[in-house]
Amino acid sequence: MPGPLSRRSVITGMAAMTAAAAVGTVAVGTPAYAATAAPLPLPPLRIPQTDMGVQQQPDSKIQWLQDAKLGMFIHWGVYSGPAKGEWWMHNAPITPADYQKYVTDATSEQFTADAYDPAAWAQLAKDFGAKYVTLTTRHHDGYALWPLNHPGSWNSGQAPLNRDFVKDYVAAVRTAGLKVGLYYSPIDWRYPGYYDVYGTNCAPSPWNYTTDPAHKENARIMKTEVYESIKELVTQYGVIDDLWWDGGWIAEQGTDADGAFFWEPGQYRDPNNQWPVDSAYGETDAAGKPLGLMGMVRKHQPDIVATSRSGWMGDYASDEGGSVPSGAVRTGKLVEKVFTVGSSWGYNSDGKVMSYSTAMNILVNCWVRNMTAMVNVGPDRHGTVPSGQASLLRQIGTFMAACGQSIYGTRGGPWNPVDGQYGFTYKDNTFYVHLLPGYSGTTFTTPPIGDAQVTRVFDVRSGSTLSYTAGADGRLTVTGIDRTTHPQDSVVGVTLDRSVQPTD
Repeated sequence: MPGPLSRRSVITGMAAMTAAAAVGTVAVGTPAYAATAAPLPLPPLRIPQTDMGVQQQPDSKIQWLQDAKLGMFIHWGVYSGPAKGEWWMHNAPITPADYQKYVTDATSEQFTADAYDPAAWAQLAKDFGAKYVTLTTRHHDGYALWPLNHPGSWNSGQAPLNRDFVKDYVAAVRTAGLKVGLYYSPIDWRYPGYYDVYGTNCAPSPWNYTTDPAHKENARIMKTEVYESIKELVTQYGVIDDLWWDGGWIAEQGTDADGAFFWEPGQYRDPNNQWPVDSAYGETDAAGKPLGLMGMVRKHQPDIVATSRSGWMGDYASDEGGSVPSGAVRTGKLVEKVFTVGSSWGYNSDGKVMSYSTAMNILVNCWVRNMTAMVNVGPDRHGTVPSGQASLLRQIGTFMAACGQSIYGTRGGPWNPVDGQYGFTYKDNTFYVHLLPGYSGTTFTTPPIGDAQVTRVFDVRSGSTLSYTAGADGRLTVTGIDRTTHPQDSVVGVTLDRSVQPTD
């Protein structure tokens, strides 16, 4: 049985081509648009590291996320009422007391959730082609979307809503057969102590908090609320697949890792941690040592994966924003691209929606680089996803239904992409060529494939067979490619007589 097509055999093929050229042999039928992508080096193994007593998940437990390739993010909360984005409380600024009126006062900006239908959200995710969904259970304004049992909490279990939105969301997503993700931010703008954890040097804030020794205890209480929040989220709602941390930094300064000295209970960063967590909120290990946030998460959810944005190193990295990925295939770690299709992450009444071409450009450039992507929508104060955002997601879903075989479960490669032109994905014995709008022409020549034999070349969208010629240098020249039906990503599949994967 033929051996798999390895990246090493690709390199061998290129060496043979170079040698042939040296003796005057010219490849037959090589067009002006011949691919010149450099072959990838053999990828380094992902070796799980340990940070603050918690080891990263092995590949076997994170593979589902790498295979999923597409998720749906949902930013929804009190900020959906004023409809100016999730940072409105901070940017306006609005005092915590006045901000709470968006829940209690019957106005056109009240967060009513009267049309909340998580089953509809889950159906939109399926229409979109997403394999997982993540909901903001609590954003930086401190409002929890479940009945959080902490004396300082502000949550949806209180009047007038008296609801557990997280419970209904988890049930709906799970029923839809999708993976369940929960977003949580430890930041809480309601606490002055967030800006003055020592009570000795208050950082600037929109609310002009000033230094006060009492802020140290205020910060400790804020911390206990975070511990209670996480304990409830990982113990009350069944299996949670993904925990999307956000905002581990302190006083909006430094990095998430810089804030770990505060959020940790003392076992790993500072044995004399000055903000101890009450036993009622924190938990300990078998030796009686206090567990940190991720230690507590893993104790109750041993298979969960998590981001790096709480101070812990994370199981995978996040790349936030609407920039288009460029450069080489990402190896050695999993990177998730997250971006929003609106002008803000939370609902914004300006109604702006990203174009289909822009969204696809981001997505395809993720997939050919071995990244996964999570796309955000922002439901309004009632709980309804804006029609423009829903329409965009369904349009992407049409593409995924037609071309998903070239995306789901694939890996980026076996060659590096060429920025703005094309890239590759592969799975089993097929590699896929993704032609971007910047690539002109209906003919494409692949890099050398060594001595592998081609069994089929086809248009992924239509399934129709495409004509090709094989050069003496191991390159394939494919002709008659349809560039008009879907110019944002014209996908060609090439099936070989062996696996397309690294052999060592």
